[in-house]
Amino acid sequence: MSQAVARLMLVLALGLLAAPGLAQAPMPQQLREAQARAAAEREAAEAAAMRARALALEERRLAERRVAIARRVQQAEARLAEVDDQARTANLAALYARNQVNQRAVALAPLVPVMRRLSLWPAESLLAVPTSAEDAVRGLQLLQALSRKVAEDIMALRLAEMNAERQGAAAAQQAQELAAAQGAAQRLAQQLEDEMVEARQLASGANAAEIEAGRRGQEAAARAGTLEAALAQLERERVAAARRAQQEAMTRRLEAPPLPALPRGGKALPVAGQAMREFGAPGEGGPAKGTTFQAPAGARVVSPCGGRVSFAGAFRSYGNLLIVDCGDAYHFVLAGLDRLDVAAGQRVLAGEPVGVLAAAEGRSRATLYLELRHHGQPVDSRPWFAARG
Repeated sequence: MSQAVARLMLVLALGLLAAPGLAQAPMPQQLREAQARAAAEREAAEAAAMRARALALEERRLAERRVAIARRVQQAEARLAEVDDQARTANLAALYARNQVNQRAVALAPLVPVMRRLSLWPAESLLAVPTSAEDAVRGLQLLQALSRKVAEDIMALRLAEMNAERQGAAAAQQAQELAAAQGAAQRLAQQLEDEMVEARQLASGANAAEIEAGRRGQEAAARAGTLEAALAQLERERVAAARRAQQEAMTRRLEAPPLPALPRGGKALPVAGQAMREFGAPGEGGPAKGTTFQAPAGARVVSPCGGRVSFAGAFRSYGNLLIVDCGDAYHFVLAGLDRLDVAAGQRVLAGEPVGVLAAAEGRSRATLYLELRHHGQPVDSRPWFAARG
């Protein structure tokens, strides 16, 4: 019996030694290597998170700087429009003054030879035709009256010439101020362009998923037949993208570093111009659903709110269309842009440049159409801008 037990114990011992994981205990060196690898992975993840946060902060700083420069650009464009109007008024006044001079000169032209003859030979002119003394006196009185009238016309001509000189000088001064305003606006615009180029060069892939989701949403919205349908499609895509992002975050072992919060708050007029047609104004197609602004050709357009670009591209008869999701079911729709400087999915601050108006040859003014929609329905944007910060 004792021999059988001994053989059984020997078999069990050999089986335990042959079992995987039990044959050999982890060596201290292997444990240290595994711990070092885990620590290196943690350090790499923390470094990547720090880089992502630093890059996000840098992008935010650059965006705020673009907002500040865009504000100065809009101020320069507003000044340019003001000086342009003043220059037009001065030029019209100078043209009118010169026309007055020409008209008075034409009216005086037939009388100049007569007055010259009278000034050289007054007696001979009066006695050229034999007449009675009474008629001669009457003729002398008529000549005196004519002389006074000609003198008044000559004085009026001189005053008109002086006025024309003043108006011409004012027009020349306005032309200089206009050139200075144009130069200032161009320099600021170039500075803003340089800032935007730098921003594109420093752009990271931190929000690549947002850009891709925005692209998918834009492609789906572009197939819609109406603006209302496009907005509804964009909202469905936004909800679907948020659901996908939540699912991806749950399946990842290591969560990605948090992105900066979606910018909210802040309101800015989209362009430096005047409202030509307000919300609700009557028209051929019924009351206006938005506001039409008139601004200098090539004027800079900024985002009216902080949020995310839902659509940036051509859409039906609107031309280049921009839709900004401001949050809380508010969307701004902007149409009439000649160039778009943002893409779907991109986050923007209030007042950040998003495009420019057309600058066609020979045109000094361009128009921007703006709609504010809440839950897809157009609403008056004036209260929004009246409370802008």
